Amino acid sequence: MSKKGKKILVSFFVILFLIALIIGSNIFIGNQDVQRVDMKISYGKSDTIILPQQINSSLNNVFDNFLKLKRKEVDIRKIEAFLLSKPYVQKAQVYQTLKGVLNIEITQREPILRINTLKGLQYYVDNHGKIIPITNFESTDVIIANGNVDILANVSKTLQLDTNNIEQKKGYDKTLSKLYLIAQKISNDTILNYQIDQLFVTNEKDIELIPKIGNYIIRIGDVNEIDEELTKLKYLYKEGFSRNGWDNYSIVDLRFRNQVVCTKKDVMNVQ
Repeated sequence: MSKKGKKILVSFFVILFLIALIIGSNIFIGNQDVQRVDMKISYGKSDTIILPQQINSSLNNVFDNFLKLKRKEVDIRKIEAFLLSKPYVQKAQVYQTLKGVLNIEITQREPILRINTLKGLQYYVDNHGKIIPITNFESTDVIIANGNVDILANVSKTLQLDTNNIEQKKGYDKTLSKLYLIAQKISNDTILNYQIDQLFVTNEKDIELIPKIGNYIIRIGDVNEIDEELTKLKYLYKEGFSRNGWDNYSIVDLRFRNQVVCTKKDVMNVQ
């Protein structure tokens, strides 16, 4: 046999040996027990809604106790798919280490709005427009929207809101998109997020802002003017109310271009 042939034969056996070694190692590792489950949940700026023990309980009900399983019996893709099916989970990554640790990393959704519908149902909307049905007693400190608002069948199917072409939408779909847009802008603003507590939808589908402190309402107009209106409102909080106080007014109307119209309270009716 030539030297070239011998080299090819040696290389062939080396490759076979490596393949056998890899297969053997995988079989050996796969037959090892899961040693530990480490779970990490990232909450971002949101309050804690889901807890590790809740997730563990749900996983055990479906996949059994991981500590009783061999590593090869753990289906990572199925676990990730199961976690992502949970309404409060935005991202999920599952992987195992060589030491037998099963790592579960979860990113919780960040609600920015809580909707109370006409039918008495409650939903969160997260910062990506995902609608999350509230079925238990989860609670997080976000803006509440109520009044003449509902979620119809077409939105219930997708459970997703967006801010595209809001003015072309109709009915409750348009109202929901407007509420989501306003909640986005308020939650991202350090001044307004501290001041605004509620969004109220009137029977005429107008939206009023209810502050956390003070007995007055704030009227806003169409969404295409929302940036200017909220800028005026921030200026009012920083400059106007600091001099005159918000207790002197019953209505703050932002719908007029380049001005804010404040209606003073009727002194005779003030208790």
